[in-house]
Amino acid sequence: MAICEQMADPSSVRGVVPREVVRVITPGLCLEPDALDARADCHLVAALHHEGALGLAAYEMSTANLSVCELTGEGALLAEIARLAPRELLLGPGLDELAAGLALLPGVASPQLRPTSELTPLEARLGEEEAERLRSSAPQAALAAASFVLDYAAAHQPRGALEPPRVRVYDPASRLVLDEVAVRNLELLSTLSGERRGSLLQLIDQTRCPMGARKLRRHLLAPLDDLGAIRRRHDAVTALVQDSPTRVALRDALARVGDVERLTTRAEQGLASPRDLGALRDSLLAIQQVAAALGERAPWATDDPLATLLPVGLAAGLTRALDEALVDQPPLLSNAGGIFRRGHDPELDELSRLSSNAKDVLLEIEARERERTGISSLKIKYTRVFGYYIEVTKANLSRVPEHYRRKQTVANAERYNTEELSDLEARILEADEGAKALESSLFEGLRLEVAAHAQGLRRLADAVATLDVHACLAEVAVRHDWVRPTLDDSRELLLRDSRHPAVEELLPAGRFVPNDIHLGGDAPPMALVTGPNMGGKSTLMRQTALAVILAQMGSFVPAREAHMGLVDRVHTRVGANDDLSRGHSTFMLEMRETATILREATPRSLVILDEIGRGTSTYDGLAIAWAVAEHLHDAIHCRALFATHYHELCELPSSYPGMRNLSVAAREEQGEVVFLHRLVEGPADRSYGVHVAKLAGVPPIVSARAAALLEELERPQVASATPQLELFASPAPGSSPEQRELLTTLRALEVEQLTPVDALVALARLVQLARELEGP
Repeated sequence: MAICEQMADPSSVRGVVPREVVRVITPGLCLEPDALDARADCHLVAALHHEGALGLAAYEMSTANLSVCELTGEGALLAEIARLAPRELLLGPGLDELAAGLALLPGVASPQLRPTSELTPLEARLGEEEAERLRSSAPQAALAAASFVLDYAAAHQPRGALEPPRVRVYDPASRLVLDEVAVRNLELLSTLSGERRGSLLQLIDQTRCPMGARKLRRHLLAPLDDLGAIRRRHDAVTALVQDSPTRVALRDALARVGDVERLTTRAEQGLASPRDLGALRDSLLAIQQVAAALGERAPWATDDPLATLLPVGLAAGLTRALDEALVDQPPLLSNAGGIFRRGHDPELDELSRLSSNAKDVLLEIEARERERTGISSLKIKYTRVFGYYIEVTKANLSRVPEHYRRKQTVANAERYNTEELSDLEARILEADEGAKALESSLFEGLRLEVAAHAQGLRRLADAVATLDVHACLAEVAVRHDWVRPTLDDSRELLLRDSRHPAVEELLPAGRFVPNDIHLGGDAPPMALVTGPNMGGKSTLMRQTALAVILAQMGSFVPAREAHMGLVDRVHTRVGANDDLSRGHSTFMLEMRETATILREATPRSLVILDEIGRGTSTYDGLAIAWAVAEHLHDAIHCRALFATHYHELCELPSSYPGMRNLSVAAREEQGEVVFLHRLVEGPADRSYGVHVAKLAGVPPIVSARAAALLEELERPQVASATPQLELFASPAPGSSPEQRELLTTLRALEVEQLTPVDALVALARLVQLARELEGP
């Protein structure tokens, strides 16, 4: 979308007023609040090949931030683009194959392939000093990507220079790496069905201001991999957990802070309205209340984590200037008048007084003329074309005085002017136009003053966002009874009474069953998890991964006790999906994700594998699952939870000391399965699949037939050269397969629950079995 503006005052131009395109809005270059998600970044991302390396730049125009990095391969580039979820994506030459894959990635804009042959030097975009600083700290591929994205942004600002952004150089490998598969499978941002409710972000996002919400999202998608930095975050959260009055006061004040980052950028771009500056003033005043709440708390004896968090002095002068200048409720438009308080500018006050008093005189003249002429319907009106005039209805034309000068005739009245009215009109218009011109000039000066404080305002906004995140996580920890984790450089992962945060929130209080998880340290680092469907295996594995992510982003975790060695990557292979648009079946997608895990996992990684090999034949799937488990144990040596229904894999721990068997408990009562959701030592004896099918509403005759077939399949069979059909034909002593199936089917039927159709189907099946027993 292109924004056009008039290039001249319409009153000074004859004919068509000249207009020009001043700004082009694209999905990634947007400053309009109504088109932006206040709680998420709006990234324009550019990636390219440069001198054998891959460079990436993520530009957030609404906050004037630019992040650049170099990546080692297209897999890492794909993961980083998925994490950033750009609203607009630019790819340089040579990335055509990657573009095809990215086009189908959920939450990522369709890529645009663009040339990169003539990139503008960074000095022209950032200035000599900043460009030199970057050249000494950033890889060449990252710098080329920065030029790529800034050239595109500048091309869409034809009338105004692009304001230099704050540039941050980062290394994607220096944090806990989460690829798109892990983010989706662990439901960090949305559930598998695409809803925000039920996701981890929806649960923990108790931030009170937009900057805090965006920072919390960034922390969740890029947890730290540095012990010192993680502990500093935990210290800040701990301080606010222990000091409830301060936390409550801070959160109350933070709720009144607006989007200082984006308001500052709008002022810098010359787009801020009087209402925007009023919102900025109110936010800065609220930040002073935040500072007061921090100042009133009793500081820690040493190393107070909150002591120097908020640099309030940076904006004290600007806050005072805005508060003294603007009215309490500024108008939306700068040419509407009524922006400034009385006393802010003497000349403006004088013009406003003159305009206001002249209008009072108009009312006096109207009353006087009515009395003098005896025309009670006489009115003084105004139009932009004819100015002020006296209107007299045609029924009263005989009473019009001779000194009235006729100005216009309309259907039911005549319009007149007088010398007195003309003089007054000139004074009013001069005062009105002078006041509007002066007010526009004063407003522009105030907007420029805000722009001059842009760097300080952004530093202040970042500090407020950090404080909001700490207060948010402290509130979540108190509200849900989470515990501070202990982190170190070990390879251990110990969680006592661990819970899944989102599942626990959706269940009635006290219904969620917590579990202990121990990998590494005194326990084997790898666990094979068996148990019935719906027993809680997937929930257990997900809550383990979520605890790691929460701990390394700086949060407390849902457990009674948590001790974990740093994790560098969380890999997941959970659920059964297909990708038909790319020609990938369920099994192919499963194998591709498994291959990625085996290729990228390290000894410090946490791997979550749920039912590997189920998308193909039984023996193929078992062989693949067996080989993957062996490779994780022998070659990677990582912490892993491996859920499976292949009970043959339970033999592995007897040969591999780094593995052990765990299972989710269940018991059978009167033919019904009861899920205990408790993790216990040892393998499960069965999967209870037929029982789950019955719970899911499979017709009784079908579940009864399945139970009979299962009983046959689980009986020891006599060896035979006949293929698979003979499996059902080997008679057991004392009864034939048909007799056993008939009895099993009858026992499994629940007559009172059969529908008429189910009853007919069951009867037909029983008749068939009876005939088979009679023989030909």
